[in-house]
Amino acid sequence: MIKVRNVTKIYKGDCFETKALDDVSFEVEDGAFVGILGESGSGKTTLLNLLGGMDRATSGEVLYSDMNIEELSATKMDRFRKKNIAFVFQNFALMNEFSVYENLEAALLARNYKKKERKQIISDILERFGITELQYKYPGQISGGQKQRVAIARAVIMDCPYILADEPTGALDEENTRCVMELFEHLKESGKTIVVITHDDMVAGYADYLLTIRDGKLWEK
Repeated sequence: MIKVRNVTKIYKGDCFETKALDDVSFEVEDGAFVGILGESGSGKTTLLNLLGGMDRATSGEVLYSDMNIEELSATKMDRFRKKNIAFVFQNFALMNEFSVYENLEAALLARNYKKKERKQIISDILERFGITELQYKYPGQISGGQKQRVAIARAVIMDCPYILADEPTGALDEENTRCVMELFEHLKESGKTIVVITHDDMVAGYADYLLTIRDGKLWEK
């Protein structure tokens, strides 16, 4: 379970102070598919960064199974993130100089899988996501919808219990959006906990429940 308790995030500069999140609290049950809605600048991406341990709250707590990640050192946070959290981004975040196969393999190399094991795991995930024919292509040679399927496959291949997605369909048309969200739905059915940041009503329709962020505040659930 993810627990967010009274989280506030303030960004400060020499001549400014911006409160991106203001006393936000909620919980995400394990195995849930949660959508976080909000307009640009509402604070939803800041919230996802805090959930993923890529930023620190100014005050409050972010807990995974009662472990407060705000208290972890940078090294321990990195270890926790690699083991527990996979990310999917709107811009896909694929390595353009690597083929689809190599992009997937990179996630396994970080976990010291042997070559034979890597080959079998990648073969299985390519088939599962219907992208076997793309394995030797490079990101620049495939469509946006195909890139996002590869990005989700990379998140899945890491076998993390939590998947955090930031506007994963923002660059996709309606057909590809539906395909991507069906993939997320299957992941949820397999036991993954999924948090998706979006402003798209279609995407929101796939969630078990919704949170709405407006001007840094949680408005409804």
